[in-house]
Amino acid sequence: MPEINVRGRLLAYGVEPSSFDRSSLATVFIHGTGGDRDDWKYQLSGLSPIATMIALELPGHGASSGPGEASVPEFAKWVVEFVEALGLEKVVLVGCSLGSAITQTIALAAPPWLKGIGLVGSGARLRVHPMFLDGLRSAENLGALKVLAEFCLSPAAGESVIEALREKMAGLSAEQVYNDLFACNEFDVMDRVKHIALPAWILVGEDDKLTPVKYSQYLHKEIPGSTLVIVPEAGHLAMAEKPELFNSSFEQFLYDSNLINKS
Repeated sequence: MPEINVRGRLLAYGVEPSSFDRSSLATVFIHGTGGDRDDWKYQLSGLSPIATMIALELPGHGASSGPGEASVPEFAKWVVEFVEALGLEKVVLVGCSLGSAITQTIALAAPPWLKGIGLVGSGARLRVHPMFLDGLRSAENLGALKVLAEFCLSPAAGESVIEALREKMAGLSAEQVYNDLFACNEFDVMDRVKHIALPAWILVGEDDKLTPVKYSQYLHKEIPGSTLVIVPEAGHLAMAEKPELFNSSFEQFLYDSNLINKS
């Protein structure tokens, strides 16, 4: 897996294709709580024919050096520095959950290289149920992680998919998941999100329990010219639950926004 040194730390990322033109359009995917680049494996493989696809692992996640952070603004600084360290000139940021909060924060700062955004399982405010935060600070943190996994997916995902996510969550650091959720809980741009002036693609699973559809509807109402997609039989991780629909919708957004041209 490639890595890049940022502030003396190594940030890991997945990229397809492995050789790419830094002046052409690149999509940088930002995972959610406890995530890593594997969350975007279907996007790296499925969308790389149309543009460079990069999945960053935030500090303290996956193979990236720790420690992590406990605030969205601090995570956002790492993402900005990662993009600039890679020398990317035209970027669409796509974030899920915590990653979507990071994406909104960067979009409001409007760096010149940012050309569009994608918000997946998102909201302008991301309040976290106290049972998760309290559970992760107690001796029952493993139980809290398993429950969180169950909340991430639609029942239509099937037990095998849910069990695989439970196992992944159980292998995570409860401290880092707590910090990720704490960062989400503190995030609130409800009074500012209307100032995002970029092409914006908003996608949510109709069965999302963590960031219900109404959160994305609010974003769609507030962000001028945004596109809203509601995915049937999908939960909080629609990119993994319905990857073909996710990918085709995102590709269409890139065409419609003139960020890529049809050959």
